[in-house]
Amino acid sequence: MDDSPAMQKLANRVLVQQLGKELIESSNGFQALDLINSFMPDACFIDVEMPELNGLQLVSIIRANPKFEKMPIAMLSSAASIFDQQKGLIAGADLYITKPFSKDSIEQALQNMEGMYE
Repeated sequence: MDDSPAMQKLANRVLVQQLGKELIESSNGFQALDLINSFMPDACFIDVEMPELNGLQLVSIIRANPKFEKMPIAMLSSAASIFDQQKGLIAGADLYITKPFSKDSIEQALQNMEGMYE
């Protein structure tokens, strides 16, 4: 759930083409919320800076819904300070990945998220 076309392209290349995962993309936070409700993904990568509803707000809304309490969430952001990371984790994210991310960081995040709530 990243509104940046460049990040969507990289995520598509890594997740779909290289790792064989299904990817659902959105262009804003409200659309992301609708897609999450409709598709019940196994995990979410959510950009902090999205139009209409930012990633921190989106994660807080997701975590307030009991049906999503065990869905792993990774926040994506170019802000790398400890303060920014803590905001993401306090909102309810399980992981915080700084941009630009790499294939390795996405793979590592997926490994960390697999079985996280089992």
